[in-house]
Amino acid sequence: MTDTQHAWIINHYAEGELKGTELEWVERPVPEPAEGEVLVKTLLLTLDPSNRVWLSEEEDYLPQLQIGDVMRGLVVGRVEASRHPGFAVGDHVFAALGWQEYALVQGDELSPAKGAVRFTPHPDIPLDAYVSALGLTGWTAYVGMKLIGQIKAGDQVLVSGAVGATGMMACQIARAAGARVVGIAGGAGKCELLVTELGMDGCIDYKASPDLAEAIAGQFPDGVDVFFDNVGGPMLDAALENMNIGGRLVISGAISQYQNYGDREALYGVKNTFMLASKRLRMEGFLVLDYLDRLEKILPEMEQWCLDGSLRYQNTEVQGLENAQDALPRLFSGDHVGKLVVRVA
Repeated sequence: MTDTQHAWIINHYAEGELKGTELEWVERPVPEPAEGEVLVKTLLLTLDPSNRVWLSEEEDYLPQLQIGDVMRGLVVGRVEASRHPGFAVGDHVFAALGWQEYALVQGDELSPAKGAVRFTPHPDIPLDAYVSALGLTGWTAYVGMKLIGQIKAGDQVLVSGAVGATGMMACQIARAAGARVVGIAGGAGKCELLVTELGMDGCIDYKASPDLAEAIAGQFPDGVDVFFDNVGGPMLDAALENMNIGGRLVISGAISQYQNYGDREALYGVKNTFMLASKRLRMEGFLVLDYLDRLEKILPEMEQWCLDGSLRYQNTEVQGLENAQDALPRLFSGDHVGKLVVRVA
C-alpha cells in the first residue's frame, strides 16, 4: 500500500452552474488506523445530483461541508486495514466516505444508522452493479416504488428521468410488478433504449414535446396512478394535470432544480399543487437513508433479479479519480446513461 493518496477538497462553494473550480486536487499521507478505526480503499465513486447540493452554502439534510473539507461522495470501498473487531481486511462497504483514495473512519460509524452498509458481493455479479442496480439508486427505486408508491399489477405508472440511474431501476421494478410503465427521457436514443432494450410500454421524449402535459395525456388516456419523479419543476406540474383520483406521487429527486439550489428567484414554483386536494392525491418525498436497516431483506431479492435478468443496468464509467470534477456537470447536461461512476481503483 502506498504512503500517499489524492483527494478532492472544497476550494469554494458553487453558485449557479458548476464552474469546474469548486474543488482542488491535493496529495496527502495515507493515515494509519488507531484503535476502533478502519482504513477503507475507494474502488468506485458515484456521481450524484446531491453532490451539487453538498457544494452549496445552503443547509440540507447532512452536516454542511466547509472550505477545505474532502468532498462528500458515495463509494464502494474495501477494508485495507482494521483495528475494529467488527471489520476484517477484505470486507466491502458502501458509505459516504468522500472523493479520496483512502478513508479513515471509526468502525462504529459504518452502520445503517449512519448511512453505511457492509455487504459481500455476489461472485457472479460485477462489482459495479453495487453502485447502481444494487446500490443506492436501486435501493431508492425499490423503496420508492414498493414501499412509498405501493405499486401493484395494473397500475398506470409514469417515471421521469427514466434513463437515469434511479429512473431506469424504477421502471423495471414497476414493470416486474405487472404495471404499465411509460418513461420520460431526453432524446430518441434514450427512448429507444427504454422501450426496445428494457421492455417498457412507451417513452415520452420531452425534448420533442412542446406540450408535455398533452404528451402525457396521449400516453395515459385513462390517467396516471403512480408518478415516480426524479426531475421536478415543470415536469411535476405536467404530471399533476394527468393524475387519477387517489393517485400517488413519489418524489425521489428534482434534478432540474439542483443547479438553482439556494436561489429562490431561479427556482421553479410548482403551479398545480391545488390538484393535490381536488384529486385526493398523496405526494411523498423520501430519503433511502431512512430505510437502510431493511437492506438485509431487500438486497438478496434484488441480487436474484440481476442474476435472472429481470433487473438490468447500465453505467457510464469515468476512469480515474482525477477526472471526477470534470465529469460532474454531465449529471445536468444529460450526457450519460444510467449511473455516472468513477472507477478509482
